[in-house]
Amino acid sequence: MRHLLAYRRAALLLTLAGASATSAWAQAPIPAAIATPETVKGILPRTVEGHMNFLASDLMRGRDTASPEIRLAAEYLATRLIAAGAEPLGDEVNGHKSFFQSYPLQRLTLPIESTELSISTAGQSDSIKPRLNDEYVVWPILNVTPGIFEGSIVFAGYGLVDTEAKYDDFAGLEVEGKFVLAYDGAPGGDTKLSRTDVEFKREQAQSRGALGLILVHPPELKIDPYTQTMGFAKKAVGRPELRVPPDQAPAKRIPTLYLEDGIRDRILPALEAGAARKPGALAGSHLRFDFPLKIERISDRNVVGIFRGSDPEKAKEVVIYSAHYDHVGTNAEGEIFNGSDDNASGTSSLLEIAEAFGESARPARSVVFLWVSGEEHGLWGSKYFSDHPALPDGYSVVADLNLDMVSRNDGKQIGMTPSPKHPDHSTLIPQAQEACKLEGLTPLFNADEFYARTDSYNFAAKGIPVIFFFSGLHEDYHRPTDDVAKADFDKAARISRAAFRLGWQVAQSVEKPHKIAAPAAAPAEPAK
Repeated sequence: MRHLLAYRRAALLLTLAGASATSAWAQAPIPAAIATPETVKGILPRTVEGHMNFLASDLMRGRDTASPEIRLAAEYLATRLIAAGAEPLGDEVNGHKSFFQSYPLQRLTLPIESTELSISTAGQSDSIKPRLNDEYVVWPILNVTPGIFEGSIVFAGYGLVDTEAKYDDFAGLEVEGKFVLAYDGAPGGDTKLSRTDVEFKREQAQSRGALGLILVHPPELKIDPYTQTMGFAKKAVGRPELRVPPDQAPAKRIPTLYLEDGIRDRILPALEAGAARKPGALAGSHLRFDFPLKIERISDRNVVGIFRGSDPEKAKEVVIYSAHYDHVGTNAEGEIFNGSDDNASGTSSLLEIAEAFGESARPARSVVFLWVSGEEHGLWGSKYFSDHPALPDGYSVVADLNLDMVSRNDGKQIGMTPSPKHPDHSTLIPQAQEACKLEGLTPLFNADEFYARTDSYNFAAKGIPVIFFFSGLHEDYHRPTDDVAKADFDKAARISRAAFRLGWQVAQSVEKPHKIAAPAAAPAEPAK
């Protein structure tokens, strides 16, 4: 599951509110049950375990997007689709369809050894050459044009402008073609000023033609060094950073440098606490910043195959099973994030469901199996597929069944979204409840807050009914400790069988999935 920096929890609690929603939910209209093939019985804990042991092994080194290991994982998935009898829907290779749909990416790398900063001011015999990540930090690196930036330095106080407060640190300053040096924050922590963030300061300097922005701590503040408070920036420098190529040229940023206090005091000689410094050009100053950002064009792959439906018309209506098979790779210390639950569990579950479909007679509608990468970076693979569906001509998606993190927490409960309270609640949900009952699972509607954090969201954005099976966060989420030894294979198999039953119902039903209103509360019994 995609990790958001602004949202951290150690575990997802299965609440009584979810249980009460489940009881109300049972009143929703349930389509007539359709017999499920006996092949559902072949989805077993040991078969799920076999896939997970490989996909979440140290050999796979966390399956990071665009890594050699995720390519190996994709080949593994493709071989299983071949064995199941699926038809490939990916790109053509040597005149034949493959199981791989490639999508473009860029890899950005800022090498530490060749990123150089040199600063000189009047009265200094030698220029100052701070060490990157020890004495200064650069952030962000995205959308900063590679090259050499060179010019004099202008001190601009706090680098702030507020017309309502009649405050302007740039008044009377000429900064075009120069570097703006400014204090971080606001004078005295002034809360009357509308904006004091770094991005605003950068915008003010850039709009006036500055070459770059240099931030330093105000001398009266004795706080942690930037190299501590901006550890994320230190980790980014020297390590590849991925992004989806922008649709159009993004707005360029000027570079932003954060100088540590020792370097600040050599440029602006140490001031007493509370002492003011008048804005203006720094006499005899010169700064040269070599920013050798390397941008490579690369790609990664979704894995996609189809079992075509048996009905000539309904075959054009596609039920998709989706799961992301990427995780977050390794950290700067070399620790491997194996991503057993997230999401070797959903990936392996889809393999077992695909095999069950391959051993069954074909349902009326077509069934597609889709493994996407780039989920952890921003739902990239599913966004690309939803925008460029690799389907036969005339085919369209009628439902997406997404499995992400399905092997942890209570073995008899499964979270799902959208709930009856969600605007995208659909006929998939009552059908899913019935399928879960047959596998001894209690559905909980406790996952709406995660609705936009996994790949089904990109299908929902196209108006396609979706369901997301999710067994909840836990203490190993996005940690190196998310290992296969902690997986509940029986739970993953139960969820896989329930998802197979649901997909079979959808593929055989007369009606396509569609949105439905939340079920009404049961009427109160009259008083006696």
